[in-house]
Amino acid sequence: MRVLFLLLLLSAFLFSLDVSGKLEMLDSAYKDMYPNKKDFYARNIWDIKEFEGKLYIGAGNSSNIGPAQNAGPLPLISYNPSTKEFKQESIIHDEQIDTIKTFQNKLYIPGHDATQNWDYANIYIKEPNKNLKKYRNIKDGLHVYDIAFYDGKIFAALGTKKGAAVAVSSNDAQNWDIQHLKHYRIYSFLKVGERLFAIKFFPSPKDFQKMSTKRKKEFFSVAEYKKNSFEPRYDLGFKDFFPETKNIDNASKKIIRAIKIDKKSIYIGAFSHNDHQSIPFGVYIAQSTGNELISKRVALPEGEAVWDTLYKDNKVYLLSYNKIKKRITIFLATDNNPDTFKEYISFHSNSFARSFEYINDIFYFSVGSEIKDPKNFTYDEIDKDTGKILIFDTKYLTNQKQG
Repeated sequence: MRVLFLLLLLSAFLFSLDVSGKLEMLDSAYKDMYPNKKDFYARNIWDIKEFEGKLYIGAGNSSNIGPAQNAGPLPLISYNPSTKEFKQESIIHDEQIDTIKTFQNKLYIPGHDATQNWDYANIYIKEPNKNLKKYRNIKDGLHVYDIAFYDGKIFAALGTKKGAAVAVSSNDAQNWDIQHLKHYRIYSFLKVGERLFAIKFFPSPKDFQKMSTKRKKEFFSVAEYKKNSFEPRYDLGFKDFFPETKNIDNASKKIIRAIKIDKKSIYIGAFSHNDHQSIPFGVYIAQSTGNELISKRVALPEGEAVWDTLYKDNKVYLLSYNKIKKRITIFLATDNNPDTFKEYISFHSNSFARSFEYINDIFYFSVGSEIKDPKNFTYDEIDKDTGKILIFDTKYLTNQKQG
């Protein structure tokens, strides 16, 4: 039975279409903002999101070390597929546009690292046919790493002067109530079924050794929202969210790119890297059964690193890169079941794609780059195509089938 299972698993990954040479490349929308080689790292497009038929893209760099440090403020730029033109939409008074989200026909950008004083953190909201509006009213916020929408409210994941916190607004960012959650920072939210978790980080053994006795005693990686407040979940740790994964000694871990799909959620496990940035080590799926949280690692071929997740038109996609093969691959959930994925398309690339989006039968990929060691790097590590957009029209697949 085990042999049969492995053969079936292998067969799911063998039949993808190589579309190398079938993609169009757009130049970086941020080439004028970051024109020099030493600034290319800030061209990284951390997220791409569709809104009102356009692509909204975000670059910058909030890291205090490595190349292109503290690279804001910067413009939020959109791309119109109909006119094939970039447009500067607004100025973001933060050092990096790290994540862009949409909810109930509005676009939201959490203020990743404010360039103004640290009295308040920012959140930006765009309504249909209106200009982006900045709300600078989250008191004592240094960073807004993530936002979530739950129980008719907006939740903001914070790093504050006092440590970890969550800000909650019941009137669409007009006002905020802040709950402090002891030390460190809240980096992300994870919605599983009808439950909401606020996630700090999962320390490596070395991280834990460095903590003071007091912090060790008080530390928790996860808090769960119950009865209008977050409660620490001291019982939930690394193994609960990253099964079948070794907790290596030299890096803390985070949850990034989480998306909710009906009763299940899929997310990427990533090492903390270059200050606020991340490097993926696996993709996972979780579901809730009563009070029990059940998670498992998604099986993918060896060498695949998933950089982004996408749930579009009731289909689940994973954006992966194989560094040895130098190939970008899109994995598609089998029968829309996020437990199992098969290869959909792949193409040759000298670097990974950091984020992607899908509009009107067309995929858009942002070429990314990363450095090995932010304290000891060369600018030659940063790919010259960083921040450029690759375009693939899936009508090519239809034509291939008909041919």
